[in-house]
Amino acid sequence: MSRQNLLAKTPFDPSLYAERVNALLARMTVAEKVGQLHLEHVADCGDLTDYNLGDRADENSIVDKVRRGAVGTMLMHGLEAANIVQKIAVEESRLGIPLLFGFDVIHGHKTIFPIPLGEAATWDPDLLAEAEAVAAKEAYADGINWVYAPMIDLCRDPRWGRVAEGAGEDPLLGSLIAQAKVRGLQTLNPDTGYPYVAACFKHYCGYGLAQGGRDYEECDASPRTVFMDYMKPYAAAVDAGALTAMSSFNVLNGQVITGSRYYLTEILRDRFGFGGFVVSDYDAVNELIHHRVAKDRKDAAGLAITAGVDSDMGSHVYEENLESLYYEDTRFAEAIDEAVRRILSVKFAMGLFEHPYHEPDSAEKFMLTPQSRELARDIARHCCVLLKNEDHILPLSPSKKYFLTGPLSDNEEDMPGAWATYDPETNVITVKKAMEEAGYDFVHHDGCPFTGKYCFQDTDDSGFLQALKLAEDCDEIIYVCGERAPWSGENRGRVSLDLPELQYTYLRALKATGKKIISVLMCGRAMCCSELDQTSDALLLSWHLGTEAGHAICDVLFGGHCPSGRLPITFPYDTGQVPYYHALLSSGRSRESLLRYKDGENKPLYPFGYGLSYADIRYSTVCLNETCITAGQMLHASVTLTNHSHIPAYEVVQAYFQDVVSSLPTPERKLCGFTKVLVPAHSSVEATLDIPAERFALMTMDLKEVVEPGEFLLFVGHDSTCQEGVSFTVK
Repeated sequence: MSRQNLLAKTPFDPSLYAERVNALLARMTVAEKVGQLHLEHVADCGDLTDYNLGDRADENSIVDKVRRGAVGTMLMHGLEAANIVQKIAVEESRLGIPLLFGFDVIHGHKTIFPIPLGEAATWDPDLLAEAEAVAAKEAYADGINWVYAPMIDLCRDPRWGRVAEGAGEDPLLGSLIAQAKVRGLQTLNPDTGYPYVAACFKHYCGYGLAQGGRDYEECDASPRTVFMDYMKPYAAAVDAGALTAMSSFNVLNGQVITGSRYYLTEILRDRFGFGGFVVSDYDAVNELIHHRVAKDRKDAAGLAITAGVDSDMGSHVYEENLESLYYEDTRFAEAIDEAVRRILSVKFAMGLFEHPYHEPDSAEKFMLTPQSRELARDIARHCCVLLKNEDHILPLSPSKKYFLTGPLSDNEEDMPGAWATYDPETNVITVKKAMEEAGYDFVHHDGCPFTGKYCFQDTDDSGFLQALKLAEDCDEIIYVCGERAPWSGENRGRVSLDLPELQYTYLRALKATGKKIISVLMCGRAMCCSELDQTSDALLLSWHLGTEAGHAICDVLFGGHCPSGRLPITFPYDTGQVPYYHALLSSGRSRESLLRYKDGENKPLYPFGYGLSYADIRYSTVCLNETCITAGQMLHASVTLTNHSHIPAYEVVQAYFQDVVSSLPTPERKLCGFTKVLVPAHSSVEATLDIPAERFALMTMDLKEVVEPGEFLLFVGHDSTCQEGVSFTVK
């Protein structure tokens, strides 16, 4: 039997399984076909914790539904429960079609890695693929064979809470990370030759454009912008071989995605070549009624199935209505048959018919292993972005005494960040715990602890006096501040991107002691933190780092790791500046003199790609292999990096381009390549960038990518503000 290599960089090809799929489809009743398109949430059918499934007589029980072939996929986790339900599907249903068990595994399962926005700060897709492989194995060990990840929505408005789940503002960085994560998640099980889990990229499409940062809100942008930027990560995930995709809740340019044949079929399948199946986001099919594009649940079912939604998550709309629609109109019957083909193709590609059960001892093999924790620690270190280091106060001396304080200095429940769904705080290392383990000399007091889940308006300063007294006998202050985990994620938008005022009040009191302040900022989005920057002597952005947060932060603060993280999203001075991003189109008037706010800063606080280092790394002049290339060629650029310090360091070499004269407006500069290299102490290293000419393309008004002939400038350096462009020509 032919079988696709799911680690190859090619779209999933369902035709490889067509013969088996069609043979099985021919044997299925209409009810069984509809069953394959129904996703059952385990909470809808009772608790599985007692596993007494065979005793249930209720016709709506999981046992009965699965036995009747009325369920195709399930939202659940739990190894023993999954194997029990799978056994019923395989051995007791008429056709023995195995189930897919889906669950959200956004940045790890048992071992929690940094939030995806933080992971993007590594600028190291291959490293992130390793994290996804660990997540896939841990999910598999918990009975899961289908993960609702990666989340790859491009976002340029950090008010939106789900910015924490994606890779930030840039389509190239986001696309390369999307591909790496898909490949990592679909790692092959060496014992079976099939993937541990199927990836499900989400949320297709344009979800990150939510107006005002309000979740589920209308999304609107020019088609040129949508295809030039926002569609790129989805197309990349398809090219990486993703087996499934999730349709988003939102309206994009006047069309509800879950009911849009244009986006789900004409673009996703016909243009991008996606061959897997599409699952709706939770209750999104039913919500077509609330969008007022469907009059009732039956109408919603017909609209979604003909648009290209193959599996209905959470709403039971397909379960209740597709069978009658099948008999009413051949258009619906054909759409249902095609949807079943897609789901069966994925199940064959996953090897579920040959290997339906998960190994009983897989939890012991895969869950929270020492190797997984070490990888989580390493990735977390690479996520940290050094934003300020006045007078080289960092790295810290182990011989000094420190006052560790702040609401996130010892708060286990907030270390994992948003969408850490599997009892994440149980195994978390806080900064306090890490400093205790390392034996550093310090005293601790929260100072201004959180008093609730959403405590933005806290005014309780009763802990200040005791905290400040403890600070008196210390040499320097480590202040760990920022956002709670529930302040970002789904439906967690914020009007203000600043810290709560109480955290600033406490910071000012700490500053009044006259001691040096090293601030650590934990957050799930780009923040407006100019006062934090101005008041602190050093500022380290750590994001929410997950299981190994405390260890990683201490590694960076005390010099065990030189910070190498770079911002994947622009940090504004003020919330009123957003959306603000690096790849703005050129304007007819100067941003320096005329395009200005009258009451605030015009530039961002920290630009895209920004990040400091403990090392002093300097760039040579950029060299190009040739200064004239054709549209199908590769531009090879090289630069020598010289480390003038005694500290070995990773450097993220970033390349941006400008199309000097083009037929349509293009960005002043846009990321076109990057590489991360280790530069040893007192050494020089040559960094090379191989940039396909297609990255210099513009999007035409009829939504075609064209590399126009003419002059271009290439800028190579530390971040998006790098100067001294080198000219080259495309013929």
